[in-house]
Amino acid sequence: MIRKRAKRLAGAVLAAGAITAMPFQAFAQRSPEFAYSAEKWATLRDNKLEFDEISDLVHEYNPTVVQNEISYKDYLTKNRDDVAQDYYDKANEIYSNISYPDSDDANYGSGVAAALRNEQQAKSLMEQGDENTDDQATMRIQYDQAEAKLAKQAQGLMITYWTQYYNLDSQKARIEQAKLSYQSEQNRLAAGMSTQSKVLSAKESVSSAEAALVTAESNLASTKESLCLMLGWGYGADVEIAELAEPDQSKIAAIDVNADIQTALENSYAYRLTKKQLTNARTDSVKEKLTETEKNQRETISNSVKSAYDSLLLAQSNYEQAQSALALQEVSMKSADAKLAAGNITKNTYESQKASYTTTQVTAQTQKLSLLQAMNDYDWAVNGLASAE
Repeated sequence: MIRKRAKRLAGAVLAAGAITAMPFQAFAQRSPEFAYSAEKWATLRDNKLEFDEISDLVHEYNPTVVQNEISYKDYLTKNRDDVAQDYYDKANEIYSNISYPDSDDANYGSGVAAALRNEQQAKSLMEQGDENTDDQATMRIQYDQAEAKLAKQAQGLMITYWTQYYNLDSQKARIEQAKLSYQSEQNRLAAGMSTQSKVLSAKESVSSAEAALVTAESNLASTKESLCLMLGWGYGADVEIAELAEPDQSKIAAIDVNADIQTALENSYAYRLTKKQLTNARTDSVKEKLTETEKNQRETISNSVKSAYDSLLLAQSNYEQAQSALALQEVSMKSADAKLAAGNITKNTYESQKASYTTTQVTAQTQKLSLLQAMNDYDWAVNGLASAE
């Protein structure tokens, strides 16, 4: 299947030597064609990134996920004893190659040291075999957990992208304010009401604000690049990052924390892994350790979901306050527009009000994104990624 997505890098780990002169790089997706509808594949293959596509894009094209799937094939038919035997085989291979030098050997000291190191390594491998709790099922859980974490990370990057994008407006407003202050100081100096040092200071403020904007733009581009690379695009791909939806606060009102805690335990990758490892444990010491881990994880996961919920409520409160403040600023801005048109306020006063309005707009957008992030964090906590440590 030839891919139409610009500079797609899925499977990049395996394609380091791919021809780069072509305008598009063609990589097969991880799943077979029948895994999704034709319409779904079309959205995944275009160059517009939607928030709700991220998990699927990570699943299909993230290089780490692709590599993990390749590595997983080594475990497809292995039970705990097969994995343990791998450790024993490596240990026995080392044991069979250990040789101690004769006492009259010129390199006797270093030879003995090397033999002892090899012996210790082999012993360690034997112990790992005895304590092994991994098999096909545990490795599947670990790889699925890694994929979920990558999806959450990519979603966080997309929210960060828009946070940085909106903050550019604040940076631009600061530049305009700095320029007005600089012009004002120049006028004051001409009227004998300021000093040259104050003018220079105001000029430096302009330069500083402009430099901050350049840095902010660079950070925005870096965030976009990181996000795109995580989802399979190549460096410099022309990708449109779709805007995020408004928070659905009805979802927050419908949350049942106690029920979600139970769901979080059932979904937790870490907790499921511990339970499976406990089933696979062969020594009493390992069983005791994992039993204690399982107990602690139940409590930690429960507290993690509660903490995520508290953070969600706080983000919701901050969002609502920001929306109220924005409504007030909109009234003040309309009043300033009317006063400026009537000649009742100066340009400086108007620009100051405009800067305040812009700052309030950015704050409202930032709080919206913080709420979306808190909602996403809570969803992931319930769906398998609640902290278990």
